[in-house]
Amino acid sequence: NRVIISGLLKERLNANDVFYLVDNPEISIKIEQRFSEESQYRAVVENHEALICYLASHGERLDEYVDSSLFYKYPDAYRSVFSKKYGSLEIPSAGIHFTWDLIQRIKDKGGLISFITLHVASTEMLSNRKIQTKCVEEVTINEEYYEVPQATADIINTAKQNGGRIFAVGTTVTRCLESAYSREHNCLKASSGWTALYIHPGYQLKVVDCLLTNLHQPKTTHMVLTGQFAGVDLLIKAYTSEHIQSCQFDMFGDCMLIIQDEGQG
Repeated sequence: NRVIISGLLKERLNANDVFYLVDNPEISIKIEQRFSEESQYRAVVENHEALICYLASHGERLDEYVDSSLFYKYPDAYRSVFSKKYGSLEIPSAGIHFTWDLIQRIKDKGGLISFITLHVASTEMLSNRKIQTKCVEEVTINEEYYEVPQATADIINTAKQNGGRIFAVGTTVTRCLESAYSREHNCLKASSGWTALYIHPGYQLKVVDCLLTNLHQPKTTHMVLTGQFAGVDLLIKAYTSEHIQSCQFDMFGDCMLIIQDEGQG
């Protein structure tokens, strides 16, 4: 029942503060933790099923890039075709490029597809999380909740053992898979939890080999993570090319597939 909540609040909330919805006092929210300087909190929700129903009818999507009214007109556009669980604060943008037809075509060519549960945090919205320091290693990012089921861990570990390469769909998926890696067992472990793993050039990838990700704004942690896969020089070359001028960025934008040479770290 732990969730990440975000909103425009008149007053700062503190740990152990409890508040109730006026329209439904049976729904209580107890603050556990405040994230950095943002109006975002980890909280424990009582009667969370009722909260989901309430948000479905009363909530509004916080988004700097898309008119929130479109969420109600085209609700399926805000979720991937394979999504099953509520929990993401933000759209998993890399995943929405996939249709069931495309997934089947990948399988027909011998590709294996496995899934994780990922509650995407607010990584693109609210000013795009601009990096304010010149030293990218000093940046901290918000936590995200993830679940890696045993079936997914088995598929990925077997593929790695047989010389296959792991393609992650999205930067957040990359962070979660890398967080679930066990140094002790030298493999991906079925697990669940919260991760604030920050991946930047110099980080040694243990699980993921290749990355499918949307085009990102400069000075964001998304861009920094992408630099780990493509390399800084190639990334700059790609983002300054003439072709990039006709592309769309961020949510609902275009994506790129970064395929590292086999054996490249």
